Amino acid sequence: MGCASSIDSNVRKEFVSIPLSTTQKYLVRETWETIDAHKNSVGKKTFLRFFEINPDFQKLFPEFVNLKREELERANALHGHAKRVMKAVENAVTAMDDTESFAAYLEGLGQRHVARALKPSYLDAMQVALMDTLQDLLQSQWTQETSEAWNILFRFIADTMKRGLQSGK
Repeated sequence: MGCASSIDSNVRKEFVSIPLSTTQKYLVRETWETIDAHKNSVGKKTFLRFFEINPDFQKLFPEFVNLKREELERANALHGHAKRVMKAVENAVTAMDDTESFAAYLEGLGQRHVARALKPSYLDAMQVALMDTLQDLLQSQWTQETSEAWNILFRFIADTMKRGLQSGK
């Protein structure tokens, strides 16, 4: 009692993992090979779909307000943000077996999005947009099992960012 080892044993560390089975991880990694080759296009199409789901989402990005779809497709800021989102997805794919530091990164990302007035529901809409885009890209590779695996992975991303949003307020 009172020594360093008993203090450490009383500290409860939360084990963080993405709740994917070995088979689901395989499906994500296997389909990531296709996605990776098209990730800039996937990111851009995901954002365009996100804005289609609810045009008010454009207000999150002052530089996109009142832009028509054709203008959005050419906007450098859209390309930049789409690349960053796809980098986060890529990081999730590579961190599926080592998620502790990735979870800390996602919480910090959520905290940084407080300034953008990001609402948790926006992350839910982003999931729908990304899944639609992946389904369009992967076509025959997009099975029920693949869909479930990708939805679990993105749900982990969104839920962890939501914790950061809550703690950043």
